[in-house]
Amino acid sequence: MTPWQQFYQSVRDPSWPDCDREQDFVNLPDHIQQECFDHGYQIGEYSRQSALAQRVFPIKSATACQLKWTWSTVYLSTEKTASCHRTHYHKFDTDTFNFHNTPRKIVDRQRMLAGEWPENGCEYCRKIEEAGGQSDRLTNADFPGIHAPHELDTDPTATSVTPRILEVYLDNTCNLKCVYCNSNFSSLWEAENRKYGAITIEDQTLFKKFEKSTNIDSNRKKLFEWIKVNGQHLTNLNILGGEPLYQKELDECLDLFIETPAPNLDLQIITNLNVSTDRVSKLIEKTRSMIALGKIKNFTVTASLDCWGPPQEYTRFPLDLTVWETNFKLLLAEPWIKLIVGSTITPLTIHTLDQLIDRINIWNQTRPVYHYFNSVSAPSYMFIDIFGDLFREDFDRCLAAFNPERSETKNYLQGIANQSVSRGINHKQIRIFKEVLDELDRRRNTDWRKTFPWLISAVDQNSL
Repeated sequence: MTPWQQFYQSVRDPSWPDCDREQDFVNLPDHIQQECFDHGYQIGEYSRQSALAQRVFPIKSATACQLKWTWSTVYLSTEKTASCHRTHYHKFDTDTFNFHNTPRKIVDRQRMLAGEWPENGCEYCRKIEEAGGQSDRLTNADFPGIHAPHELDTDPTATSVTPRILEVYLDNTCNLKCVYCNSNFSSLWEAENRKYGAITIEDQTLFKKFEKSTNIDSNRKKLFEWIKVNGQHLTNLNILGGEPLYQKELDECLDLFIETPAPNLDLQIITNLNVSTDRVSKLIEKTRSMIALGKIKNFTVTASLDCWGPPQEYTRFPLDLTVWETNFKLLLAEPWIKLIVGSTITPLTIHTLDQLIDRINIWNQTRPVYHYFNSVSAPSYMFIDIFGDLFREDFDRCLAAFNPERSETKNYLQGIANQSVSRGINHKQIRIFKEVLDELDRRRNTDWRKTFPWLISAVDQNSL
């Protein structure tokens, strides 16, 4: 008997129908499915063991980063790529569509093989490590479930490889315009900039017009063809936008895996959850069926949220926290979905981050909810460290709010805190910060001084 058959027979009532294949579970009556869930069953759990041999990243130089070999991000609307969120993205050849092995990425890998730090954004991790923190590079050095590219089996110094993790920004269609985002990733930002135009502050031109590739439809088709050919090597596919749940391209991507299964694949969407409950419910049912039928292995949702209360609704304008929480609780009730909250640390979000951490602690009483942090990589006026050690007490309060078992997440935030308090005050960036918020208030009929009264004195004193 298969493991599934053993489980089914152990809980089966004599009145239940036969079900010899796990993929047929979704066809069982609802009351039988619920009883299986009550006995601890999770959708697809007996078919989730990856057929891929675990490949440990073999490169051990002082600066080696597994992401540089394993991860690729593709922006279809701008025809650019990068190998982590921190590095600068750059153009790739859309004719060959070899986005993972651009000349720049190959040079960066060669420098890492030599024990040197690449430029183009890798200084983000270097600075965190110099401050004694846990960087992305260190976190992903031996992260569970990440497989090194298969080319490294025969050549541990290979610099032209096939990615294991693919992250795709399908389009910029989005229903929010977060203050630290831009028109590349938000159609609402794009529309706002077209209406009000660019502005110049401290010799910097901000809110520029976004030029979307005219080849985005053909780029998407080429990407889907690449996945059909190379999908068997992927362990993870992360889908972003804009907002994926506002994009028809998400459904096209899901249908691709229904037609061309990737049974080793962990599929993840990163979403703002500011959508209808019906949309979320349909996504749950579709992915539940895909896992049960062996089309994909796992499904993960990263729900983006930085803090709590009015500061969050200002920062992720026009977010409705009630809608977000309602949809989040729908996902929380599905234990087979891996659930992550992704938080961006900015001067606007750190003050009430502890309120979000408190809620995550409560949600963890239902089932595991993971928490991931990052700080802004651009624009520079939203860097947390431009205020020096102003937020030391906020960081201390947030760090004290963590449950003891969340030590890794706590350590990651500690690294950001260390980096922040070690910098001096950047008066120029604070002046830009102030003028940007004033401009956004004019555009959006908001009031940052009312929403963030604790920032008024620090902004006014340091923007002279």
